[in-house]
Amino acid sequence: MLVMMDEGRIVDGIRIINDKNPREVVIFNFHTWVEIIAGLMVKYGGKNEVEAKTILLESPLVENALKNYMAVVLRAHEVDYHWAMLYAHGEGYWLRGIDTNEPEGYKEWDAQYRKDRNLKAESFEFDDDAPT
Repeated sequence: MLVMMDEGRIVDGIRIINDKNPREVVIFNFHTWVEIIAGLMVKYGGKNEVEAKTILLESPLVENALKNYMAVVLRAHEVDYHWAMLYAHGEGYWLRGIDTNEPEGYKEWDAQYRKDRNLKAESFEFDDDAPT
C-alpha cells in the first residue's frame, strides 16, 4: 500500500537548518515546489492534474522532502523540469527521446504559472549566513 504525503504539511516558508552547520539555512517553499512540478507534469509531461498530484504525493521525492537539510538541498540540486519529467516518464526518460533541457518558453511559462497561482518566486531560498 502506498502512503500519500499529508497535503497539510505541504506549505511554503519552511525553515530548514543544517544540523552540522547551523549558519546554513534554507527556506523551503514546499507548496510552490510541488505545484510547479505538478504543473510541469501537466504542461510538458502529458499527465492530467489529478495524475500529476497523485504521482507526486505518493512519491519518495515529496514524502521524504522534509527529512532534513540535505534532503531539501538534494531536491534543489536538480531543476524542477527534471523532477517533473522523471516522475511523468520514469528513470532514463532522456534515453527515450525526451529532452532534458527546459523547452523554449519555459521561463515565461514558469513566471506566469507562479503569478497566476500566487506562488513564491523561488522554491528554495538559501541563506548561508543566517544567525545561529
